[in-house]
Amino acid sequence: MRSGDLKVLLLIFVPMALGIIVSSPYFGYNFPIFLSGLFLAFWFWVGMLFADMSIGKGVSYFLGNSLTVISGLVYYWSFFIVSEEARNIYLAALSQFYAIPTAAISGQVWMVFNPGVVDNRFLLISYGLMFLVFTVGFIMKLRQISK
Repeated sequence: MRSGDLKVLLLIFVPMALGIIVSSPYFGYNFPIFLSGLFLAFWFWVGMLFADMSIGKGVSYFLGNSLTVISGLVYYWSFFIVSEEARNIYLAALSQFYAIPTAAISGQVWMVFNPGVVDNRFLLISYGLMFLVFTVGFIMKLRQISK
């Protein structure tokens, strides 16, 4: 593992950090849609960086998407499987923080298909969107490397 690989690996924590920062009163609990777009461009770039890591491509892909998948599963478990009384509020909050950078776009997508329905299921779109954008960046870089 190269020394730069550790720096790249730490980038998977950026969505969580942004979510925690934005979820403060100072920022008004709001992540504007244009910042969500910028974040997705950043996440695409992160996918490209993971494809260029010196560890195996499968391992780097798994590591890069690991927190997205784990957070998405914890979110699903917390809000759709476990009862409200049994919900661990800290796990539920942490899983939501990870999806906040893309929540504005996901909310808009949700409203297209479910107008007038306000529901917490729209965050599932955030996890899927992050997974998809990272994967596209990863694949684009792999194709670029192989040429």
